[in-house]
Amino acid sequence: MEGLRVENLSVRKGGSEILHGISLQVALGERVGLVGGSGAGKTTLLRALVALEPDFSGILTWRGSPLAELGPRAWRRTLVLVGQRPAMFEGTVAENVLVAARHHGLEVEVQGLLRDLDLAGAGDREAQALSEGERQRVALARALAIRPAMLLLDEPTSALDEDRVRMVEELLARTPVGWILVSHDPAQVRRLTDRQIRLEGGSQVPSSNGGRP
Repeated sequence: MEGLRVENLSVRKGGSEILHGISLQVALGERVGLVGGSGAGKTTLLRALVALEPDFSGILTWRGSPLAELGPRAWRRTLVLVGQRPAMFEGTVAENVLVAARHHGLEVEVQGLLRDLDLAGAGDREAQALSEGERQRVALARALAIRPAMLLLDEPTSALDEDRVRMVEELLARTPVGWILVSHDPAQVRRLTDRQIRLEGGSQVPSSNGGRP
């Protein structure tokens, strides 16, 4: 079933085009790896997919409805970006998890989300005092709290130890949504995705095997 469709997406920064005519489709529930070397444009593409790149062109649709029709608020509840170095809002961990859900009028069982991410008991801590790895897990909890249809995961476990990487992967495997994953770990991409899309120099590289890992 059709989910995300991207047609001829380009992004400019500082007068230069850094993403060139990207076109792709990700079905509902599909799990896709976005791979390529440093500077290939992976993070820029994820940001463009949630309209965070101000100078982009192309067509983005979700289940046949274009971004302009759905509007940014509905779009960013449907596709949720989890960045590698997520910013924390002022306030506690629990408040950070709740903020987006409340914005969309959703009820959330915060403690359950925190337990799933080995953050039980951290709800009253100041979010801005967290370590990088803790911030990554809070950002994932914040994303899951709004029940997205697709996650855009940009190195979501890069600051985690092996046990917590496994914990996050197991949680994701139980989560009934699709995603686009950027990861520096090729083994993680193989574990968590059904196929891969490769970028080089801001352009999409055609796959000879359908993008399968």
